[in-house]
Amino acid sequence: MSVIRDLVFLIFVLGGAVCGSQVPVFVDAYGQRLGGALDELRDGIAGFEDAARKANITFDEYRVRLRENTDEAVQGTGAEIDRQVDRAAALSAQNRALTEASVWTRPFVVLTEGDNRILSRTWENWTPTLTLDPRWGLIGLFLAWLIHGSISALVAGPKAPRRRKGGLQT
Repeated sequence: MSVIRDLVFLIFVLGGAVCGSQVPVFVDAYGQRLGGALDELRDGIAGFEDAARKANITFDEYRVRLRENTDEAVQGTGAEIDRQVDRAAALSAQNRALTEASVWTRPFVVLTEGDNRILSRTWENWTPTLTLDPRWGLIGLFLAWLIHGSISALVAGPKAPRRRKGGLQT
């Protein structure tokens, strides 16, 4: 039974190390998608800013004119521009937070401040790699060791203390 327990322990620990080392790879994939989404938003906004310049008005004046227009289609365009500007600001803040975070806090920034749409698309298209990050691998190894120890303790249940053979009798 000891051999099976040791084999399960080894599988847990190695699996934890491999899974843990994938964390920075996923965070990098998220960062790339975030940057791409931000670039697309900025390009779209730049087109509207160019239209405002051609009309000899500021971008903010252009947005107000569109929102206050009596034509619902034009109002819809104004609302869409506002949505894009707001999303670009939010994604810029996330990108800044991710860039300024340390290697250890980047995963937590993604979990707490990450955009749900970008996170889900990153997860859908992400595939594990053979890249192993030793820092996060050690964290995964440690967590797997804790999980294995907890499961082993639950399965084994309470045990009576062992008596030493050949020890001193009192």
